[in-house]
Amino acid sequence: MTTGEPDSDLDRALMLGYCRGERQAFESLYSRIAPSILAALVAWTGDRPRADVLLDRTFQVLHESRSCYVEGADPGPWIIQMARREVLLDGRRRARAGRSRFWSGLRAAFMRPPPIEVEARS
Repeated sequence: MTTGEPDSDLDRALMLGYCRGERQAFESLYSRIAPSILAALVAWTGDRPRADVLLDRTFQVLHESRSCYVEGADPGPWIIQMARREVLLDGRRRARAGRSRFWSGLRAAFMRPPPIEVEARS
């Protein structure tokens, strides 16, 4: 294996250990996978602080979902899908809160009262 190349067998073993409650397995898995997940999150959001928060959320979801892990499966694609889902959910939350540039601009346009036109009556 060359440096930087993923080792799926090691990731599988670490994920399995994590599912069994081994703290060291989680720490090793996190240190191997988190940098690439964070890079994807930064690319998707264009915002490093937001990507950091989404990385935390992704690993919270992983922790809550670890009982669903299919033994022998490569955890990388599964975790990146969790991250992608967190980006989408965050975008929806931000849109509802009016913090998304697109949605907040649209919301502002629709919240303005329409100009009142008064017709002259004779």
